[in-house]
Order: sequence, then C-alpha cells, then structure tokens
Amino acid sequence: MKCLKTLLLAVPLSLSAISAISASAGGPALPVFEPARTALVVTDPQNDFLSEKGKLHGLLAENLKELGTLENLEQLMRAARSAGIPLVVDPLVFVPADGARTHAGTLQRQLLDMGALQGWGAEFHERYLPYIRGDGARVVAPHKLYGPESNDLIYQLRSHGIDTVVLAGLVANLCVDSHMRALMENGFRVYVVKDAVAATGRDAYQAALVNFGMIANGVLSTREAVAAMAR
Repeated sequence: MKCLKTLLLAVPLSLSAISAISASAGGPALPVFEPARTALVVTDPQNDFLSEKGKLHGLLAENLKELGTLENLEQLMRAARSAGIPLVVDPLVFVPADGARTHAGTLQRQLLDMGALQGWGAEFHERYLPYIRGDGARVVAPHKLYGPESNDLIYQLRSHGIDTVVLAGLVANLCVDSHMRALMENGFRVYVVKDAVAATGRDAYQAALVNFGMIANGVLSTREAVAAMAR
C-alpha cells in the first residue's frame, strides 16, 4: 500500500503557485450550460475508491474528507437531474482476465495484482445509485487505464449532441486529469469541479489543480457548478 501511494503522488507544488494561476485567469463569470449540449461526466464513483472497505479508499480518505467529495458529487448529480443535464458515468473496471496483460503499466499492474476494481469493488457506491439508475443517466463502457481512449465515452457524447462537459470523480491527478486532456483534445469545452474529486494526498491534489487550471476551460467549485446548472 505504501508503494502504491508513492506511485500516485505527484510532484509537490506550493499553494502560491496555484494562487498565481488562479489570479492570472481573472475570475471569469459562471459559464452558461445548455442542457441539450452539456453532460455531467463522473469518473469512477465506485466502492474501491469511495467506500470505507474499498481497497483504495485509505489512500484517498484524507482528501475525500477535506473536500467533502462524496456530498459534492451527490449535489452535482442532483443539480444535473433538476436541470435536465444528463449524467454520464465512466467507470474503471477490471476482470480477472485483465491480469494476463503483458504491457500493463506499473500502477495498473499493482491494481491488477491486488484485485482492485473487480466484483464489489467495481460496483457503484450505493449513495449514487438513485441518480445512476435514473432517467437520462448513461453508463459508458469501462475504461481500462486512465483516459477514455479505450472506451466509447467520446462517441456517446458526440452521438447525443454534447459539446460541453462538467467533469468530476476519481482520481484527480489520474483518471480525471486524463479525461480532461482527452476531451479537450477532441474539441469539447471542459469545466472541472475541483472539490468533487479526490487525490492521494495534498501534493497530488495540488498538482491536479494546476493542470486543471492550465488546460480546462474552467475550474469550478461544486457551489459554482450547481449555480451554473440552475441558470
């Protein structure tokens, strides 16, 4: 577990660096989200990350608590439903056969060897089931590394006329970051919700924030995202 946490930690960054990036952005007004063209995309809202008995929960527990991630994710889902904005869930799921991969990366190999994100651990946290099973919600094919390049997320979004994404989920500096980059590269507008994510410690979270601020169209708090959805 200690080795896994070391792999997940990003290069330490100071709060002053994050503040400088935020200041340079100029504090733009809240975006306007058109329901027919916007989706709330949530990566990996699964038991292994979010449940106390999950295999990866201990790595994220401090940041989850500090940010209020579980409650914030639910607020986003509730707001999206009220606004008629579809919820799109993009899970990371492994099956036993994935363990035979010969080209698994270092972290991926550790996850496969420990049986993470399989069975119960890959199931959605019960808190979100009423939203995931609700009208308008979509679960895309699982991604197998960090980004959506190996699944049908981008096809699903485009086939439903979506060009704007409100992005949240786990893990901030891995799957969320990778999804942000892929969506931006494919021409979507992307707004990351900075307190509806979590990372494996303060340094990893700060690294993710810097990347969000430099790459995405905007970085919002849950309160700001909910307010923008309600406009």
